[in-house]
Amino acid sequence: MLKLKDLSATGHNANGDNVIDYLMNTEALSNYYVGQKGMEEETMRWRGHGAAMLDLLGKPVEKQQMLELAAGYSPDGQKTALCQNAGVLPQKKFKLDREGQPRLDKNGNPEFVWQGGHQVGYDCTLSAPKSVSYLMAIAPPEERGEILAAHRAAVDQALEYLEGKVETRRGKAGKDFHTVDGLVMTSCDHLCERTNTFSLHTHTLIYGVSYGPDGEWRTFESSELYRHQKAGDAVYMSHLAENLRQLGYGIEQDALLDKEQQDTGIRSWRVAGISRETELMFSKRQEEIQQAMETGLSHQQAWQQTRKHKDEPSPDELFANWKETIKGLGQQTDIAHYKGRPDVQAPRRSDEDILAALHKSTAVVTEADIQWAVYRARAGESPEALQADVQRFKDTMVHIAPERQAAVDQGVHVSRRYSETRFAWSKVVDWEQEVSRRANERKDDATVQVPQSTLDRVVADFQQEKGFTLSNEQRDALDHLCVQSGGHAVMAGVAGSGKTTVSELYKRAFEANGQHLIGACISRKAAGKLQEESGIESMSITKLLGRLDKGKPLTDEIPGLTNKSVVVLDEAGMVDTESVRRLLRHIDGAGAKLVAQGDQRQIQPISFGSGLSLLSEQLGQAELTEIRRQKHEADRDIAVSFYDRDAQGRVILDGRAEPKSRRDVVQKGAAIWEKLEARGAIDAYNSRPEAMDACAREWLDSPHAIDNRLLLVHDHTDSQALTAKLRDGLRERGVLAGPDHSFVGRRDQREYDMSVALGDRIRITKNDNTLGVENGDMCEVEGITRTTKGSLALNLRVEGRHGQPSFAVAVDTDEWNHLQHGYCRTVHDAQGQGKPAVFHCANAKMVDNQSALVAFTRLTSDRYRMYGAQVELEQVRTRLGADRLKQNATQEGLWQPRTPVPTMEQEYDQVLRRQQGMQR
Repeated sequence: MLKLKDLSATGHNANGDNVIDYLMNTEALSNYYVGQKGMEEETMRWRGHGAAMLDLLGKPVEKQQMLELAAGYSPDGQKTALCQNAGVLPQKKFKLDREGQPRLDKNGNPEFVWQGGHQVGYDCTLSAPKSVSYLMAIAPPEERGEILAAHRAAVDQALEYLEGKVETRRGKAGKDFHTVDGLVMTSCDHLCERTNTFSLHTHTLIYGVSYGPDGEWRTFESSELYRHQKAGDAVYMSHLAENLRQLGYGIEQDALLDKEQQDTGIRSWRVAGISRETELMFSKRQEEIQQAMETGLSHQQAWQQTRKHKDEPSPDELFANWKETIKGLGQQTDIAHYKGRPDVQAPRRSDEDILAALHKSTAVVTEADIQWAVYRARAGESPEALQADVQRFKDTMVHIAPERQAAVDQGVHVSRRYSETRFAWSKVVDWEQEVSRRANERKDDATVQVPQSTLDRVVADFQQEKGFTLSNEQRDALDHLCVQSGGHAVMAGVAGSGKTTVSELYKRAFEANGQHLIGACISRKAAGKLQEESGIESMSITKLLGRLDKGKPLTDEIPGLTNKSVVVLDEAGMVDTESVRRLLRHIDGAGAKLVAQGDQRQIQPISFGSGLSLLSEQLGQAELTEIRRQKHEADRDIAVSFYDRDAQGRVILDGRAEPKSRRDVVQKGAAIWEKLEARGAIDAYNSRPEAMDACAREWLDSPHAIDNRLLLVHDHTDSQALTAKLRDGLRERGVLAGPDHSFVGRRDQREYDMSVALGDRIRITKNDNTLGVENGDMCEVEGITRTTKGSLALNLRVEGRHGQPSFAVAVDTDEWNHLQHGYCRTVHDAQGQGKPAVFHCANAKMVDNQSALVAFTRLTSDRYRMYGAQVELEQVRTRLGADRLKQNATQEGLWQPRTPVPTMEQEYDQVLRRQQGMQR
């Protein structure tokens, strides 16, 4: 596994670890191995062609050299600058409250954060599979040296691959991009994790300087490092497997199964003869030893005390402890037992399986994406075999034009990402072309239009009833949806623009014309919200498509789609191309109408492509740009600043605007950032744990009711960490009562450990008609009993929906465990929410303009604040101006025109059309 982390100007990562101190304080393995075959180098070693240019390769690593390079200077002590900002130190900035007074931490000390300075570089960690570490634990010293050498060689292959992808900028305004001639890196091996469990891994500090093809030293662009991170992982893992084969070990391929024991298509590998159960057994035993040590119940307590700050014990101590533990578990410790075994292959995935997985979330892929997808499907095969598969896929896929770049940014030599050919599965291209064709063919269908006089009468009655006049853009939207458009229509609206009023009116207009409406949403919870607000009977798009595919009645009153049906696709910007294509087939087959409403510039679809973008490109769209959700003018101003504007100052709502220049991205991010700072909405800390502590503390101290506080995160890891802090605070405040009880919760295919107490807020994660609950329902734990079989019997009070009273349900976690804590929401899950207090724990790798827009616009009135480590928030500042919109292959540009090959499904459609005399 390969992980990358940014390092700040102080040499810390976002977790607060000082990487240079950590590497230097680790006891070297060199005394244990130097002189053995393949182990002539010390554990701490120089790597990279840049290190060769500085004459460092093969020489001992000294801390002073590392510190000089970390500051951007040459390592020879001469203070020769290797980049423009060499030696620039971070500045301590004290944090002030809204009254301009110093903010104090929980100990009463002034809070501060380090800002600016030369970035030290990046921490790249490559970890071997657990079975390889297991071999290290039982092997005799000479064999250990060979295994470690195999790991090191694979690490070097991965580092060389990444080094070959990194680019540096030069020339006027830094427009010319060139692949660097070399990086400077320090690698260091480790045998174990912080809990003393064996885990062979290598940390590599990549310094923030590079040697360019022009013979000059300068900084480099980190984006290519991250863009090729997964491909670099594939390089490491495939070479490690092959190196172990050369040592006589077999490689066993594992198939990852989901919770229903179905093959996911993902493969991993282990050393043949070491079962998954053995790995888990050893890991569990190590955890037990760790717990015993912490309570003083082990004779090895003194050994443990040396590990509190990852002061790694000697190899002799580590190996002796590990071998003793393995023997105690009854496992084979003779290394000969694992030699000479044949490879074991899991069921082989077909090319179509790999292509489907490759396009699970994106329509356009790069060579690096293909490399990762092939590895994930065929892990453990040789590097040569995997590369041959990659080349075959590239040869057979549709070739897509490079990513577009703003003309003002184009130099003589453009970056790799703007010059490399991209790829798409032919099926994806065919499906996109079908959506576009269907949209174009029915754009003049007058049979589904509402007469102008009918709409005028409905609007007049509505305005008299409500006592206000529609805005011009609301009236224009109604004219477009009801009168002017044909079989399909699109309405786009900025976040919080109040589409509800327009929805209520077009519902009245269509019904006055003898048509009936059915709503489709991304989730069942969202469908309930649409139905409550608009009166349109609604369901999830998954349920709607399932009923249409099987020919089942849609509702008790609606047996199926007819030429009098109007399907309202809400939050259509979150719906993928394939779902839109399937929906259009049914709508067009019945002669019905589609109204797709949403915003392409908010949360993007989970699956590949944007069906809404394809529709709006063919049909145009009505637009709502007046924000109504935020109560304060300053908040409305911030909300609209997330959107781009055209030359006339109009908000751009389609996804096909010209690409922004680097300067535009930076300026836009800075403008949004300044407005957020002026509002007191940015809260930076020196580490991510400090930021999380502050976020949890302020959430707990909020005067708003708990269900009016929205805590936003970007992934499950952050959610778990914050939930633990919140639950500790709630217990201190007496909200939680009684002891914690643990069980395994589940959401989709992910399982996780959960602890619950009386008073805990829990979220339902699965629809269940028997229980009467929906995915996303909130409930409170009212009773907990441990059953005789060890599971928990939970009594839950579910909050009422749509004005209905709460109700009680009882579940046994052994039979029904679709639960998670209800204190945090991901930004994606929060689409459509609105709360007076929003707490946003930012993650630099996942923040972009779209997610930040959704996070901020969840605010209705009072307080929004973004929390993060300074090293991450410095990236977020720019990311606020950067788009990450779902791409469609046909809109990105095909290198060669493609004539779609009709599927059996499409040929059947054509037969029906001829029989019915229809051209849809």
